[in-house]
Amino acid sequence: VDQAKSFEDLGIEWLHCVDLDGALEGVSKNIKCIEEICVKTKLKIQCGGGIRNEEQIVKLLNIGISNVILGTVTFEDEDFFISMVNKFPNLISIALDIKNDQVATKGWAVVHNIDLDSFLNSIDGMKINSIICTDVMRDGMKKGINRKMLENVMNKTNIPCVASGGVASINDIDHLKKQSYPSLKGVIVGKAIYDNEFDIKNALEILK
Repeated sequence: VDQAKSFEDLGIEWLHCVDLDGALEGVSKNIKCIEEICVKTKLKIQCGGGIRNEEQIVKLLNIGISNVILGTVTFEDEDFFISMVNKFPNLISIALDIKNDQVATKGWAVVHNIDLDSFLNSIDGMKINSIICTDVMRDGMKKGINRKMLENVMNKTNIPCVASGGVASINDIDHLKKQSYPSLKGVIVGKAIYDNEFDIKNALEILK
């Protein structure tokens, strides 16, 4: 909660929150902590990790989450995913986690032989908040954004995309800004911040 407050003090408006325990176990484990962040900050929060049923989605929205991220169920229970998007239009985001060119689920422990083009075509026109594109092999490694993967997704859908995985420095932010990608909604930065290698205020200035 203190970390979330410090982000808010620096001018951050959005917080990307993942219940890692939930992602591995298939059930939300840190709901109380997430709720406390909602109560004690004015941050807009997107939250995922282990969300596999409607009850969990409703609970998160009720405590103040701005949009809910679905990963595993998106690819393993298509009917449920579609029904949730229809029931909660523009409040559902997709966690598109790519591991060696394959979709990864269940905390990246399982990979699927899914044709990405077909999947993106299947969700075309649906009221989805965003697609969070993460190169699993770069996440936390600070090797830079996988621009080829990101551009591949953005070129095949009009759904807003969020870049994730590998952001190492302000240079990554500057490059993405200069490309003026029409469907790029945001960028997620994690480890580089905690390693004190990323200046949040400078990044916010670049993105103005």
